Amino acid sequence: MMIIITIPLLLFTLVSSYADGWRMGETIDVSAIRSIVITGDASSIRISTNTDNPYRAETRGRRDGWFSRWYSSWFFSGCEDQSRMTVNGPTLSIAVASGQWSDLSDCSSEVVANIPPGGSIQVNQQAVMARFEGEFEKLRLSSNAADVTLQGHASSVEINSDALRARLVYDKLDADETIDVRARSVDSYLDFGKDAPVDYTVTAAASLIDSARPSVTGAKPAVTIRAQYARTTIR
Repeated sequence: MMIIITIPLLLFTLVSSYADGWRMGETIDVSAIRSIVITGDASSIRISTNTDNPYRAETRGRRDGWFSRWYSSWFFSGCEDQSRMTVNGPTLSIAVASGQWSDLSDCSSEVVANIPPGGSIQVNQQAVMARFEGEFEKLRLSSNAADVTLQGHASSVEINSDALRARLVYDKLDADETIDVRARSVDSYLDFGKDAPVDYTVTAAASLIDSARPSVTGAKPAVTIRAQYARTTIR
């Protein structure tokens, strides 16, 4: 009888202490945030600046692998996300940490945030899939492998990645835009709208540039791409 009572008490103690350390799925109010810094493990990132929605940020685990469809039937375990979020003044720092490498669930980490327009984002991860929607001041990404999408506007974009796929579609232009890409291999699509003058330079050992418009020296947007292999479409 003593064993039956002791085991549940021990389990309750462990669960309680774990919960006090952090709360999975916790949402943070980021209405005063002007910048986000994301580091740590690989993740999927979705950040918007939608003024019609609450300004919130959260991290969560997401199953997306081959085992995920059967995992819930085979194992009793959540998709663990051990990321940490801290706020220091106007800056939100997110240290991404996924579940253990041995987890057969193919659990991945996801960062989702909606922040006030005009904020800046800095990402430094081994691999990242990022989608930005809205109005941003600066986007800075450094990664070994990156898939980046922008739909909206960013005054400054800097991307440094060994392997990069980028799709940047601007909804408006303020004539202050700069895009600086450095990569070993890059596949990029840049859309600035009809008849917008663009100053672009692509330096690569092998390149394919698809653009019907000439480069206009001194114009903004100003695009600089440096790579070993580059395929670039400018519209």
